[in-house]
Amino acid sequence: MKTLQLLDEWFERALFYLSGLLLMVIALAVFYAVTMRYAFNEPPLWADEAPRAFFLWMTYLGIVVATKRGQNIRVTHFIDKVAPYPRLILETFMHILVLIMLAALVWYNIPILELQSGGSMLSTGWSFVWLYAPVSIGCALMFIYQARLMIRSWAAYHRSTGGE
Repeated sequence: MKTLQLLDEWFERALFYLSGLLLMVIALAVFYAVTMRYAFNEPPLWADEAPRAFFLWMTYLGIVVATKRGQNIRVTHFIDKVAPYPRLILETFMHILVLIMLAALVWYNIPILELQSGGSMLSTGWSFVWLYAPVSIGCALMFIYQARLMIRSWAAYHRSTGGE
């Protein structure tokens, strides 16, 4: 169990730093592209496609980290005022809605990945899969972490009520 927890923490840290690294790569790529375009009138061909791909990966990996930490956006003002058992039901319902949405995103993105697998971006030569894969990978990871959050809310409720 301890090994799995360490692996999970290492994986979260790797995603966190990878998304931060991608942010720096995007900033540098855009800075370079703007400088080349306006200072030297020689814009790089990849100036549009590469930062877009990096941005998608950064976004979905960052959202995975936020979901794992339970830091995704939610309005708690009214939920916190509800009694514990109805709050558990409401939170479970919200978790289930998120899980359904994530599963639908993965399900409907798979045919897009299949369609795009044969094509490549003009300026970089990268497969279009690199633009669409972050959706499926990110949503699949978020699904796992969202399910864990739901299970943890049940466990917290049972701990607070003495196992009722």
